[in-house]
Amino acid sequence: MIKRSYYLKSLVKWFYPGMRVKRFLLIVLLGIIFMAVGLIYLIDLSGFLWIKNQIKNLFIYYSIAPLFSGLILLISGSLLIILGISNVNRSILKLIIPKQVDQLPEIIYEQRRLEKGPRIVVIGGGTGLYTLLRGLKQFTSNITAIVTAFDSGGSSGRLRDELGVLPPGDIRNCLVALSTEELLMKKLFQYRFSNGSLKGHSFGNLFITAMSEVSGEFSKAVEKSSEILAIRGKVLPSSIENVALCARLKNQQIIKGEDKISRYKSGIESIFLEPSSVLPSPEALQAIREADMIILGPGSLYTSVICNLLVKDVPETICQAKALKMYICNVMTQPGETDDYTASMHVREIIKYLPHNCLDYVVINSERISKKVAAKYQKEDAHMVKDDLPTDLDQRTKIIRQKLLSEYNFARHHSGRLAELIIDTIHKEKK
Repeated sequence: MIKRSYYLKSLVKWFYPGMRVKRFLLIVLLGIIFMAVGLIYLIDLSGFLWIKNQIKNLFIYYSIAPLFSGLILLISGSLLIILGISNVNRSILKLIIPKQVDQLPEIIYEQRRLEKGPRIVVIGGGTGLYTLLRGLKQFTSNITAIVTAFDSGGSSGRLRDELGVLPPGDIRNCLVALSTEELLMKKLFQYRFSNGSLKGHSFGNLFITAMSEVSGEFSKAVEKSSEILAIRGKVLPSSIENVALCARLKNQQIIKGEDKISRYKSGIESIFLEPSSVLPSPEALQAIREADMIILGPGSLYTSVICNLLVKDVPETICQAKALKMYICNVMTQPGETDDYTASMHVREIIKYLPHNCLDYVVINSERISKKVAAKYQKEDAHMVKDDLPTDLDQRTKIIRQKLLSEYNFARHHSGRLAELIIDTIHKEKK
């Protein structure tokens, strides 16, 4: 009874002054009357004989044939209904999305096109993942970015230590990359305060932290942030447990903390989590199972990609999934993490943390960087990853070599070319 009263009040409000829909509803009503009268005229209904005769006399006066009289009424009624409904929609949508109402057909078409895109899960972090997501969102909205929340340095590390929240840095970057208003969101979410107690903190990290406090759960905070930013796809942490990323170096030294791992030059022998038994995000596992393609990388080999494979059940679920599996090799080595690593060494380390080699594709850039950019990286002791991979790694894994470089001041993957390669690979496999 209460619901019925509420709906009745809501219906009456449409007829309040200033709603700017009544005139268009009257046009719709007039169209319905025209159509009804047209049908009465065309169909022999004895109960409506008087109406039929009146219409007949009217059209005879204007010398219009009887058959065309009914058709004119039907067509006129249809046009009035279409005109009325379209103007009602326009009047309402102008309030909801005032700046985009003229682009509505294009927006709807684009969203429907993206909804039909392949289901892609991307596992990684950092700049590499940001670059890839920027490209993929142009082809599909069925994207799930699975990232770690193991940061221990910078703004993320400070928030983790001071407030006990999961570090939001990589998640922030993914939200920005998948946002439909990327340029504005990038300026806002990457903005860092330069003074006071907030010095060094980015607005995006503070936003996600505040959302976490309000919603009571980190995963819900990410979900709500995604809704507010209207992103294309989903961003999920591989685990919502507060753990530390550790590394055993080749000199057997143990390093605790993601930000400290790359400071040492002795090389990484293995990485592990502390505590070791870390439960995964159920949503992340579900996304992996339902994917058409699972992509590892690009990103820091150990601290962005492999660290996700340390979470319980994640590597097993990847290998058991029916999806295609692809590893995208980095363009450059990373000082303190992958010094002098070749492409085959990158691949070997990925496979080491999987139950077995379940990779279908390995992608490597075949384009050379300029001497100017190479010199810039050499100052930081970083070099282009040497392609020492065979034509095919084994009977299962195919090697894809393609020009994928986006070189301005940095040697990085071109987001558009990389995304096109991935989409083309999925389509070829489906044929």
